[in-house]
Amino acid sequence: MSADDKRPAKKKHGGADDWDDPIIRVSRVNRPPSPNLKLVVILSDGIRGHLNQSRGVAAWLSKRTDAEILELEVPDLKGIRRRKARGAAFKLLEGNRRRARDWLALAEGENALRTLGKWLLERNIRAGDTTSLILLSAGTMASFYNIAIGYIWRCTCITIMTPGVIGTAPFDFAIVPEHDCPKDVSNVLTTVGAPNLIVREELSLVGESLLREFPPTRERRWGILIGGDDKNYRISAEWIYKQIGRIFHEAERISVDLYIATSRRTSPAAEYALRRIAANSSSVRFLLIASSDPLNPVPAMLGACDEIFVTDDSVNMVSEAVTAGHRAVLLRTERVGAIKRNMQRATSLLVSAGFLPRRALWGVPRFDQTFKKFIKMDLLIEFRDWIRERRRDELSPFAPLDEQLDIDHDGFNEARRAADWILDNLGDVVHYDELDEPVESD
Repeated sequence: MSADDKRPAKKKHGGADDWDDPIIRVSRVNRPPSPNLKLVVILSDGIRGHLNQSRGVAAWLSKRTDAEILELEVPDLKGIRRRKARGAAFKLLEGNRRRARDWLALAEGENALRTLGKWLLERNIRAGDTTSLILLSAGTMASFYNIAIGYIWRCTCITIMTPGVIGTAPFDFAIVPEHDCPKDVSNVLTTVGAPNLIVREELSLVGESLLREFPPTRERRWGILIGGDDKNYRISAEWIYKQIGRIFHEAERISVDLYIATSRRTSPAAEYALRRIAANSSSVRFLLIASSDPLNPVPAMLGACDEIFVTDDSVNMVSEAVTAGHRAVLLRTERVGAIKRNMQRATSLLVSAGFLPRRALWGVPRFDQTFKKFIKMDLLIEFRDWIRERRRDELSPFAPLDEQLDIDHDGFNEARRAADWILDNLGDVVHYDELDEPVESD
């Protein structure tokens, strides 16, 4: 089988066992429904990672309450228009409808406002009903539309990650990863890694479907999730030959099948190197090159494989792997720029010595804080330690369920925890109409 033959054929979506469906349906949970929540609207900026986080939290909100989920794309502003909208966003901190409408006009958001108004009219949801409507977004630009539309409809506004310019203060709820060093305030929930759509109980179905299409020939299966280049990390052809080649060698030595996927950030040179070594390996049963195939095999791979290897350029992929119940193996990639690396290292040393606050961390050391927490929770293991444990035959590929390690008895799942936190506090959200807001007497 050639490397290209190992790439899945395109297929129609909609079947109950579509392994390539990026949305994994959440099991119903016996929990008293939160009253009144009717609609969760995801404001999407089109970035798959942002949408994945929003969908994960929205799915749990819906399954806890039977609320409907709709997605509304915000304008994809470019160039001068984007810079102007971003520069004017600080005016949204004034918290009034006039500023919100002015900003939406500048940022081409009137159509999104009209679309939402139509949806609310159809569902008989009124302005100011904070328990019936939630606006949910991830990413900075989408957060601006979130808070602007929220001011007009006086609904509950939720951001995932810390938005630039406006921060988390204007939002009713903010779900912020620990590596962003959020303030310890009542409207912020700090997460380890990123919330996502993965639900460990649902993965076996899509995993079995993948294995039917690409049947294993050996008893054990490993999955390798490969990211790509960004301003801090690099995956070169040389890295593929050395590091991924090492996993290939180990798989051949102990007779393991390999299921592999790249990301849209994987460079052409790295893809070529991966195709080349895969074509010469009898262990590779499945290879998806993301630049030539839009399917998302990650949930299926997480459900089908006994062990998962993930590159360290993506906190999102690592979060998905550990949410799936794996004790994931972290593959350290190359770093970009010697000067940048030294500056990041120097900042990290100053933080460790107490001369700078933790929020001063940037680049690789900042994300390493998340990996250290996962390792402490026994959800992640460095590749070098994995090699050492495997040689001693002490390896445990699955994550523990242990209250002592801050892991819920149902497993690690930050999207579920965020949804429960929101619903526990949703009844406390109140937005006064600007004309009716009470005025304190002297």
